[in-house]
Amino acid sequence: MEKVRRYSLVLIVSALIMGLMGCELKTSAGSNGEQNFPNHPMEVVIPFGEGGASDTFARKFTDIINETSPEPLQAINKGGSGGLVGMIYAEKQANDGYTVLEVTPSHVISDVLERGKGVELQQDFEPLVRIQSDIYILSVPIDSKINNFEELIESSKENTLTFGGISPGGLDDLTLKALAEETGMKVKFIPYKSGSEVKAAVLGGEVDVYLDKIISSIGYIKDKKVKPLVVLNDERISKVDELRDVPTTKELGYDTTIGSWRGFVVEKGTPEYAKEFYINQMKEAYSTDEYQQFAEKNLVDIREGFLGPEEFKQQWEEEYQTFTKVAKETGLK
Repeated sequence: MEKVRRYSLVLIVSALIMGLMGCELKTSAGSNGEQNFPNHPMEVVIPFGEGGASDTFARKFTDIINETSPEPLQAINKGGSGGLVGMIYAEKQANDGYTVLEVTPSHVISDVLERGKGVELQQDFEPLVRIQSDIYILSVPIDSKINNFEELIESSKENTLTFGGISPGGLDDLTLKALAEETGMKVKFIPYKSGSEVKAAVLGGEVDVYLDKIISSIGYIKDKKVKPLVVLNDERISKVDELRDVPTTKELGYDTTIGSWRGFVVEKGTPEYAKEFYINQMKEAYSTDEYQQFAEKNLVDIREGFLGPEEFKQQWEEEYQTFTKVAKETGLK
């Protein structure tokens, strides 16, 4: 009997020792993970095709980070379905910190319209930082009889205004409809297959108005192919000569200042040390002369671009409410 008791005691003590060793090993693995991160290349998923503004930005920003990162960030394109293909791809990767996803308002809209096939930005990802904040300009073809925003609103009372875009329910569509809801304009979305077809429709007079980001519009404004009527912003843009006399929505008494933006996220459950690594690297890259010169050249330095994770998440939540309201009022949801 005494022999059995001694044997049982040995088993219990052994189990306790093994348990303690297990805890120690787990803690040690976590510490090593933190100390060693990153120990192989990381992936930055660009959820759009090559050559666009999001692709150009993400690749440039990744190159700047790689100048100081201990391991390289490798940018890959997973375009399709307005950013959904890339988001779904990123959600399927391990949340070990080695996959970063570039995001835009298209992903918030995807949540609103429930397009993600079970994958949602706000449910499945955590914000790192926002880097760029872009501004929209509303213009009309240069030979239009309309010369200011008030005339445009007035004209829509008699004739519904047409505007072009790639997909109904996209950022351009919801932004213009938000402005239309606030001002009382009547607008109709005309779908086209590509951005170049949209621009051709504007220049050819097939549609009445043209809504696009500054960098995409400014060339047509300088070449006097379109007339800018209003900038969707709080303050007037004085650093661009052609926009100094163009009023903003805020100046005219309207609150619609929706614009585009670009930032980065990781999948929920990603280790804190990995998130901290990216936030520090991205904040540092944003402050470099190289990035600031890039932002100035592409006119994305007019609004402050950088937001930390908490402010970035708050922007998602506010825009989710805005886009939900517009989608319900216009029958998209």
